[in-house]
Amino acid sequence: MEVVALVVLAVVLVVGASILWSTLRTGMPPMPSLGRAPKAMLELVPGQPDGAIVDMGSGWGTLAIRFARRFPRTPVVGYEVSFFPWLVSVLLARLMRLDNLVFYRRDFRQADLEGVEVLLCYLMPEGMQAVQQRLERDPGSVRWVISHCFALRGREPETVSELPDLYATRVYRYRYQ
Repeated sequence: MEVVALVVLAVVLVVGASILWSTLRTGMPPMPSLGRAPKAMLELVPGQPDGAIVDMGSGWGTLAIRFARRFPRTPVVGYEVSFFPWLVSVLLARLMRLDNLVFYRRDFRQADLEGVEVLLCYLMPEGMQAVQQRLERDPGSVRWVISHCFALRGREPETVSELPDLYATRVYRYRYQ
């Protein structure tokens, strides 16, 4: 029994250290989108997207999975640098047989945005600034940016939804092109 406890403890420490390392490196922890925010984000997509949906910093994959299920004919891509959240995302997508969903273990700043219509963001302010810089450098075909909690500085959102939760969480939609 002691060996099992030591193995479990070692696994927990390795996973925790890996997530901590990625968080310190990027300044963004892998946070799941929970509560009412994912539904509010889904509602802000105007109709059936013509292009792909990309989750910039997909964490544990919860948001990308919801979008892949809602839009089964639309390619959905998640980018995540933290190994274990990325691995959980990949496994969940396979278990759920979401053929339109793929996760890359890569920094979203290197994402190819050609053919992408909707960007999803649940990032800290530094991450939102990186998204904004990325879009200024090369917006590809991005038409919509939908952000949970954090706004793009210096840009006026087309829509702001305030959720009826304890924090009055905001979800922003920006029209890009």
